[in-house]
Amino acid sequence: MCDSFTKRTARSQPLRVLQPLAFNMISTSDPTGASMFRLIHYTSCTVGIDEAERYHNPRDPGMQQIRQLLNSGYKQGMPAIRITGEDMKPQAFDVYSPKILAAIMGLEDILASRCIAIPMRRTDKRMPAFPPDFDGAGIRHQLYTLALTHFKAIQRNYFARPELHKLHNRSGELWSPLVALAAFFEEEGQAAGLLDAISEAAQWDEQLSEGKALSDREEAVLQTLEIMTQNTEESVWLKATDLRERVRDIMGISREQMGHAQWIGHVLNRLALTDRNRKKAYTGGQMYLIDRTEVSDMMRRYDVAQIQIDSPKN
Repeated sequence: MCDSFTKRTARSQPLRVLQPLAFNMISTSDPTGASMFRLIHYTSCTVGIDEAERYHNPRDPGMQQIRQLLNSGYKQGMPAIRITGEDMKPQAFDVYSPKILAAIMGLEDILASRCIAIPMRRTDKRMPAFPPDFDGAGIRHQLYTLALTHFKAIQRNYFARPELHKLHNRSGELWSPLVALAAFFEEEGQAAGLLDAISEAAQWDEQLSEGKALSDREEAVLQTLEIMTQNTEESVWLKATDLRERVRDIMGISREQMGHAQWIGHVLNRLALTDRNRKKAYTGGQMYLIDRTEVSDMMRRYDVAQIQIDSPKN
């Protein structure tokens, strides 16, 4: 999964690179659940989804079916059962296949936990354009030949070398194939340091999924809370809509990309800055009681820098 919280980071570029190289890759920006169920079941295609902004909202009813497909299709052995045909017979759809999602707003927590995040960074120089007529057939055929010729060594790395696999649970499920490939290329292809690099990336990703590191949006929330609670030693009530607008200004993204204010509550809960006794509803949405000392403590724990605000000129 390619995930970017910043504009103009060429988040679609990985999809363009993978399109001619991946197995049966299909790229789309607005798939329906029914079409994806059948497409993956019959072709086992790699799915690339661009502009996946709606996937960050777990309450969007229009995304329920496609979200269920993505949640269950990240590993083998979890078919989706649907009623099909005039005789209403149940059919098992195999929804397992590689999937790549590109989005600015990130993904909701359950789906994000099933992905490997690739944060994209804005470049400060002009990058060469990817050739639009590149078909990748030669490279793709070499990849197929490599897999068919050396599958035993990679299978051994995956199943018979437990010393390679240091992650557990879902992180192990996601990263073990890459670890097995990295060990193969380092040992058979003299790609020195590749296994350590993949292992470090896997450990960083596991820390991110456990809340030991923050996304750009979460850092912006802490920075905004620090600004909005300045000049006070007491807890203050803040409106979610006001907080969202200040975060949007810090991140430099549009209101459409920022989305609704509901995600503010998810971030505050994750950072342990609110609970059911410190929030209340009002006509315009939700309000949260924020303790400045807790905000400062979280910024210290996660090493989040303060933002300096220029004093207004007279």
